[in-house]
Order: sequence, then structure tokens, then C-alpha cells
Amino acid sequence: MKCQKIQRLIPLLAGSELPESQISSVKVHLEGCLQCQREYEKYTDLVNQTREWLAEDKVGWKEQEWRETIQSVVNQGSEKKTSLVPWPFPRAWAYALMAGAMLLLATLVIRPPFLKQIGLAPEYRDVTEMEKQEVVSMTMVSKETGLKIVWFFNKNFNLEENE
Repeated sequence: MKCQKIQRLIPLLAGSELPESQISSVKVHLEGCLQCQREYEKYTDLVNQTREWLAEDKVGWKEQEWRETIQSVVNQGSEKKTSLVPWPFPRAWAYALMAGAMLLLATLVIRPPFLKQIGLAPEYRDVTEMEKQEVVSMTMVSKETGLKIVWFFNKNFNLEENE
């Protein structure tokens, strides 16, 4: 095995969590690789220090207190999590607010006819106005060069040439 893979398995070996099937291959690599050996020694020292610290700290605790503490942590972790965690109101209100926002957005995007009646729809020039004009212009600008080309058409959309 390569050092990169072994270094991911070293913490498991140091904590006695590595499966039996992989222990032998990791130990064979550790015998031949000084860098991985040092890494393994660091992890075993840390694991041993942590175990000593836990043993010293546990002396003052009664077995019942440990069980109650662990049970409270397990109960806190098992609370039902939802996507609306920061929302302090009932879930139905959140869904109603989202539905209202979607309806408003759809109204603004689709622009139904009643918006024109109350003056909220944008004004578009009517095609009949364009027919009244003698000349219609069309401007195109090149994105690459910034060259601006203006075309003038008569009302039949025939290109008029200016000299």
C-alpha cells in the first residue's frame, strides 16, 4: 500500500478500530516506512494520553451520572430536524408565505391583463405606430469591436441606401 492510504488508516490502527483484514498489511508497511512509523507513534501517544485523561476525569463521576449525561446527549441528537429550523412560526405559515411569494413572482413574470388595466404593466409600442412612421431604424453593436451599425428601413422594410 502507498503511504497516503496508510496514513488514513493509522488513526484507526492506533485506536484499535481497524478491521483485522487490514491490520497485517498496515503493519508490514509500518516496518518498512520510517515516516509512517513516526505518524503511528504520534497517534498511539495521543490515544494513550486521552485514555489516561478520561480515566482520571471519570473517577469523580458516579456510574449513574455518566449514563444520564450520555442519555441526554443521545436524546438531544435524536430531535427531529427540519429545513425550517430558524423559522420560529408554525410550519404552515412558512409554506403559506412561500406560496404567496411564488404567486407574486408568477404575477410579475406573466403580467396578466388586469395589470395593464391598473397601470402596472409596461407600455409596449404598438405595431400600428410603427406603420405610421416613414422610416424605421435598427442598430446593431459588435461585442468584440464595439462597431455600431445603424440600418434604416422604409415602411415596407426595404433597405434605403444613403449616399
